Amino acid sequence: MDKLTLKQKRILDFIEKHRVENTYPPTLKEIGDNFGITIGTVQDHIYALQKKGHLERKKDIARGFRVIKSQEEEFFDKNKTDTELIPLYGNVAAGEPIFANDNIQGYITMEKNSKGHNIRFALRIKGDSMIDSGIYDGDIVIVRKQDTAEDGEIVIALLDDEATVKTLRNKNIKAYLEASNSKYKSIINKPFQIIGKVIELRRDYNVI
Repeated sequence: MDKLTLKQKRILDFIEKHRVENTYPPTLKEIGDNFGITIGTVQDHIYALQKKGHLERKKDIARGFRVIKSQEEEFFDKNKTDTELIPLYGNVAAGEPIFANDNIQGYITMEKNSKGHNIRFALRIKGDSMIDSGIYDGDIVIVRKQDTAEDGEIVIALLDDEATVKTLRNKNIKAYLEASNSKYKSIINKPFQIIGKVIELRRDYNVI
């Protein structure tokens, strides 16, 4: 199989996620609406995915897509009945919504939540402000969406509309965000909004 561009990978992941969640693939229009692109552009991406051997499409069928997987992926799928896919978001620029569909880089597999009510997402970390807590540039953190946290918990917070990972300190009445690197000062006098608590860390060991 030929290597995909980031956009092609996002579209392929969306098709598979839609199939898993709805038991059937999306239409061209649904793909276009999800990514904010025209049907003609979607068709170009679909053609590229077919040409690279990642997708099959049955003619004259609106939802006639089938994602082609390697033997390793097929084996994994057969053994992941207790797993779910959660979105992986990339670095967020100031002023842009973190949960925008266009910011999804792919999907992460996780065990299903037995309680069934916690919404989770993944975020790729940028920078070295949390290295003393074992979180490095390029790491992926799994986050449970919530707007509160306890003192000492590692959270994802919106600061000036930009997502950041920090330790929450909630002492002496006023809450603030603390880095885990002596090079960085605590963020004390700026308003912030907690959007989630870090519950898991994943790393590509080739990064460090």
